[in-house]
Amino acid sequence: MSNKVPFEIGDTISFTKTISESDVYLFAGITGDFSQMHMNEEFMKTTPYKTRVVHGVLTFALGCTASTMIQVQARSPIPSMSYGYDRLRFIKPVFFGDTVTAKYTISEIDQENLKSFAKMEVYNQKNELCVVAQHILKFILI
Repeated sequence: MSNKVPFEIGDTISFTKTISESDVYLFAGITGDFSQMHMNEEFMKTTPYKTRVVHGVLTFALGCTASTMIQVQARSPIPSMSYGYDRLRFIKPVFFGDTVTAKYTISEIDQENLKSFAKMEVYNQKNELCVVAQHILKFILI
């Protein structure tokens, strides 16, 4: 069994999804976040956005999906788990019906501590950056 992080700097993967109204309502039900920003179309018509916005954390979670996908792609013989996210920012709102793409790119590898660092970016269908974060993945020796 190899005791190395199974990535190379520059390894990348992406995940694309159109966010539906039911996605947002299911997420609200799971989290209990029923903010009028997400649930009340009439209220949102009075704001600069003019329509409901998707939960930032729901959009961010699609980047977590990309993180899982790159781990599967690497077929690592040692297990890994998320060590956390740094510098998470919600740059632009995502709206119901938007198609977003989460791009996950390995930017740094710490072989000594069995960690990888990745740039996680989520873009909308207009190729506008909506969410960004740095993800740390920790590989665990059993």
